[in-house]
Amino acid sequence: TAVGATALAAVVTPGASRAFWTGMLWHTQRVGSLSYVSNQSLMGLVARLDPVRPDRLGWGAAVVLVLGVWVYRGHRAAVAGDAETGFALAGTVACLVSPVTWVHHLVWLIPALVRLADGGLRADPGRRLAPLAAAIVAYTVLSSSVVWLWSQGPDALTHPAGVAGFLGGNAYVWVCLALLCGLPVRGQAADPPSPMWTAGGRAALVRHFT
Repeated sequence: TAVGATALAAVVTPGASRAFWTGMLWHTQRVGSLSYVSNQSLMGLVARLDPVRPDRLGWGAAVVLVLGVWVYRGHRAAVAGDAETGFALAGTVACLVSPVTWVHHLVWLIPALVRLADGGLRADPGRRLAPLAAAIVAYTVLSSSVVWLWSQGPDALTHPAGVAGFLGGNAYVWVCLALLCGLPVRGQAADPPSPMWTAGGRAALVRHFT
C-alpha cells in the first residue's frame, strides 16, 4: 500500500515527490522544536525538561521501559484472545515512543478509550463505575486543550516551570501511560476467551490449514 501510494503520488505530482524524497525528508529540523508543548510523546516530555540539551539517554531508557510494559500487556491480551485490546495497546505505545507525537496523532488513543468504555459497560453493575469514569476523564482531558495553558509558542526553547507546568504540560503523556498500564484485558475474568484461543478452536484451525 505504501509503495503504491508513493508511486501514484510520483506520477501525479512528480516535482513535489522529487523535492520531498531528495530534500525535505532529510531536513528533520523542519518538524519544529521537540520541546513544543504540542509534542506529547516521551521525547517531548524529556525535551521540555531541558530544551537545549535533551537527555536522549534518559529518553531511550524510558522508551525501553515502556516497550517492555507493552510487550507484557500485549502478550496477555494475545493469550486471552483479546485482539481489540492488543490493537489499542499498540496505538497507545506508538504515541509514547515516537520522537514526535503532535496532538492530532493521539487519534490512535481512540481504540483504547472505546475499549475502556466497552469494558465498563460489560462489567457487573458494581464494577462499572471505575472504567466508565476513567474513560470519561481521559476523553475530557484529551479534548480540553489543557496542555496549551503552558505553551510558550511553537519555536520557544523554554519549558513549563514548576511542578504544575511539568504535570499539566505533559497531561496527554500521563493519559497515554495510564491507558498503557491500566487498560483492562477482556477474557481474564468474567468474559470468556475467543473460540480461536480455546483448545478446540486451535485444533480446528490446525485441521483447516493441514
